[in-house]
Amino acid sequence: MKGAKSVYPELKQFNQMSKDYEQRIKEAHDRWKVINRQKETASREYEQLLGQYGRRNSRVDIETLHESKDEYLRLLAKEREAMELLDELKESKNDRMREFVDTLLQARDREVDAATRTMKKKIDEMQRLKAEYLMIVQQIHQIHQYVNGIEESTLQAFQTIGTRYNQKSDFSIYPALSRMEITHREIQQVFTKGDLPAELSKFTDLYSSFHLPKK
Repeated sequence: MKGAKSVYPELKQFNQMSKDYEQRIKEAHDRWKVINRQKETASREYEQLLGQYGRRNSRVDIETLHESKDEYLRLLAKEREAMELLDELKESKNDRMREFVDTLLQARDREVDAATRTMKKKIDEMQRLKAEYLMIVQQIHQIHQYVNGIEESTLQAFQTIGTRYNQKSDFSIYPALSRMEITHREIQQVFTKGDLPAELSKFTDLYSSFHLPKK
């Protein structure tokens, strides 16, 4: 099962830095595409004029040809500058992100270590609750044995006078104890939905008489 996304300050900064660079790279790439299209258009126009120049009855003079060539060369240089800027941004992004990796890993260790310590404390708390649970089970068993002892002693007393005895209690603790078992399905429900099983919700309902106050 995939974990929930957890963003700590350094990771947020790392992601924002990457996002900012990607935006600048996209803008630089878009500018390059515009200039590239302009250059391609100027190139075709120059080639056409070059093909017409010198032909009989051609209206293309040397000045027009030079102007077209200059425009093409200007856009070619501009395209090269745009590409260099794009490459510089990509390189700068890679350098900055790599420089930040150590900081990011240190922050990751800090967050994981702190969360792991808390998790271990919760596991210890669960062990304590398990011990309390088993002690209560033992108490229930002892009480049940006491009830059975009363019934048995009373039955023996009735038998001495030959009188039929109607047992007061016919209670088995095992169905109740089986309901106390935590099933895999219940664990998965808590993991995936974050909710307690319906029969246990009364213990977290603020308006329920069964509500357990927080320690």
